[in-house]
Amino acid sequence: MKNTFFLAAALFLALISGTNAQSTLHVGVRSGLQMSTIKQSELLSELTPKADYIYSNTTAAFAELDFGGNFSVQAELGYAGRGFGYDLQKDVKIGDFEIPLGARADFRFNTLELPVLFKAKSGLDAVRFYAQVGPYLGYNLNSKLIARTSGIIEIKLFEMDIDLDAVNYNRLEVGGIAGAGMEVNTGIGRFFLDGRYQHGFTANADIPVVQETFRSRGFAVQAGFALPLN
Repeated sequence: MKNTFFLAAALFLALISGTNAQSTLHVGVRSGLQMSTIKQSELLSELTPKADYIYSNTTAAFAELDFGGNFSVQAELGYAGRGFGYDLQKDVKIGDFEIPLGARADFRFNTLELPVLFKAKSGLDAVRFYAQVGPYLGYNLNSKLIARTSGIIEIKLFEMDIDLDAVNYNRLEVGGIAGAGMEVNTGIGRFFLDGRYQHGFTANADIPVVQETFRSRGFAVQAGFALPLN
């Protein structure tokens, strides 16, 4: 694990230092709203209700290296809030807590994320549109289960930390990102707005209540600003 993140950090630093006369380096930050859930196996879909989306924040710092005007590579280091929720159809007991029929259980994960995105651009100098695709490496730092009543008035029943190692949860996640967006050159830097789809390739398992394999997936809408360094 340490070697994997060392290599990812080295790639990020190489991107920052690898500029030349034909390339332009921008650094910046992005933040936005992420909507995430899981892709369930057929067996899991038969045993449980359909997993719902949950909403959380995604934030990152990045370095983008432009090669000419139509292609760039962007490396990021950031945080992504992920998870999924269930509207329970029967009473469920977890440890000393019992979640009643009709309540909602949200599983939330705090994830460190390292994407590397390849971007193709077109348009004028002032306004450009782009498509982006690339892999990411994620590491789930911690997780919690939040149970609430559902209905017009929501009441938190309880909140508990989940020991990911104890439930044999796969902390390391490899996946892919694809998306599109628009950037505006302000003269000082560039402002951008984009949308992304994220899909995990590695399977996770053995979360309480959900004793089956699944893969994460989600959508994000975000904005950011980047400054040129050369």
